Amino acid sequence: MTSPHLLFLIFINLIWGSMFVVAAFALFEFPPVFFSALRFGLLVVILAFYIPVARKYVWPLVKVGMVMGVGMYLTLYISLYLAENTASVALVSKLEVPFALILGVLILGEKIGVQRVSGIALAFAGAMVIGFDPAALNDVPALLAMTASSGFYAVTMIMVRRLDGISPLTITAWVSLVCAPILFAISLIFESQHLEVIQSANTSAWLALAYTVVFGSIISHTGMYYLLQRYPIHRIVPYNLLSPVFAVIGGVLFLDDGLSVGLIVGGLMVLAGVAWINTRAGRESVVES
Repeated sequence: MTSPHLLFLIFINLIWGSMFVVAAFALFEFPPVFFSALRFGLLVVILAFYIPVARKYVWPLVKVGMVMGVGMYLTLYISLYLAENTASVALVSKLEVPFALILGVLILGEKIGVQRVSGIALAFAGAMVIGFDPAALNDVPALLAMTASSGFYAVTMIMVRRLDGISPLTITAWVSLVCAPILFAISLIFESQHLEVIQSANTSAWLALAYTVVFGSIISHTGMYYLLQRYPIHRIVPYNLLSPVFAVIGGVLFLDDGLSVGLIVGGLMVLAGVAWINTRAGRESVVES
């Protein structure tokens, strides 16, 4: 991986870590599904130029939009809305890596040895330690939602890895196009007082929305799509371990999150398991542009 791409990847994970804190501020004002719908509605407008594509790309992009936009983001914002401790859900979000390995075996027919299986087991054991820790005991629904979100994102990585000849901004535009109307519909059914929320939301909430649109989607996720089209997943995923570190630091500094012994031990188990998986993954060749 080139040095500029490596620095960009680290920057992406810094953004993702900060998103846990930024979203927490936004969800004080916005219902979770409505906030997500607003985010992608704005992206459709901003990225409208990138929506037209050849017919053969439409269905693959629709599938990515359903899995990433509806599945991953719906469960992500529900998790953040329910969470009392940002650190716990940020750490559990890294289960995306063992999920990606499992799906690689089931969908792509990849071989996985005993050592990688041990890493998966350690990561899931760490998630259980977090779930049963007193500091996160009230966050079990949030942790389950984040586990589901991690699974959806793992599927998305495999799907994007298969997309050739499509601009990363086009992928972001189609994720937004597919999921925005669905999320608005879900919000109208299960959430209420939308107009009142828009009128009463404070400046911090609107700035948080703008941050998620520009940094969370246009820069970070579009950037990740760009890298996934050029490097094997196992060359990229290890650096995603940085995002929960940034999230935990941000949660402690800005959200008064607590750090208990169980949360630290469980988090270290998750990160150690994921790191072990990626250590055993080996090096793969860069995909030609």
